[in-house]
Amino acid sequence: MLQTSILDIVRNDNAYQMNLCNRHGTVIVESKSVVLATGCREKTAAQMNIHGTRPTGVMTACTAQYYINIMGQLPMQQCVVLGSDDIGLIVARRLAIEGAKVLGVYEPADKPAGQLKNVSEFLFDYDIPLFLSHTVTRTFGSQRLKAVEISKVGKDKNPIKGTEKIEQCDGLILSVGLIPENEFAEKLGVPICSKTEGPICDQNNMTLVDGVFSCGSAMHVTNNVEYVSESGETAGRSASRYMAREHNIIEISASKDILTLTPQCIDYEMLFGETKIYFRSATERRDATLKVIVDDREVFSQRYEILLPSVTKQIEVNLTGILSAESRIVVRLD
Repeated sequence: MLQTSILDIVRNDNAYQMNLCNRHGTVIVESKSVVLATGCREKTAAQMNIHGTRPTGVMTACTAQYYINIMGQLPMQQCVVLGSDDIGLIVARRLAIEGAKVLGVYEPADKPAGQLKNVSEFLFDYDIPLFLSHTVTRTFGSQRLKAVEISKVGKDKNPIKGTEKIEQCDGLILSVGLIPENEFAEKLGVPICSKTEGPICDQNNMTLVDGVFSCGSAMHVTNNVEYVSESGETAGRSASRYMAREHNIIEISASKDILTLTPQCIDYEMLFGETKIYFRSATERRDATLKVIVDDREVFSQRYEILLPSVTKQIEVNLTGILSAESRIVVRLD
């Protein structure tokens, strides 16, 4: 159902009741299972503590992409990009190709957030400078953006007084992170993982609320679009064969050097083939080995030459026949 908004979703006996609205009016749909594929939203200037006015020309990276790719409009002539993740790098190059002057990509961290090959291909090949340990602290302009204030930041990511400089521009692109959109998940009482900011799910993408499934960027933000598609297929298959029953969940423990891990638990009675596990390291790691330990026995290991916090990795582990209700699963980096 296109051009349709969900106004409300509630649990009604053994079914989920959704109140939908479109140009034909409102309609109520019931189903035994629900897949939440609501994606994610971008962080805004307010969430980055950027002071000043709210002029035209300050926009998120995906808004800029919409202007260029869908509307065929160039939203600015001279701009600054805040954030060096892969989306920010892609938008910087796209603006340069379309004729805008990209004055620089500014990154608060001391290392690029995106993949190094993308930094080379998207920035350096187009003579776009990259400034590490810098952030935008203020905007200027009443109607249209006229300039931004840029400051150096310390190791604590706070601006250093006395390092401010003014950059004249008519555009500020924000590529400063994504937040999974889980308003309906929270309304249904779905527990949210503090690390991924998405629902806690098992290997079949079912949340801890019976019959509610999650997938894609609503479950966990990843830099790999193939992983997003895979999780959608997993959630769709799982929702189609869903039957109400008591679930036997085993929590997966992750070491502190793992930033995010999905799934966070295993329903050991619903294993179908190999289990896909997605993870990101908390820091840049070289010559690291990921290990999966079940009941103090190593069942999987994978060596990586380099791991970056911004890059999601996937492994496939066969857990069929080796788990019981008392099993303990640990994932760690050595």
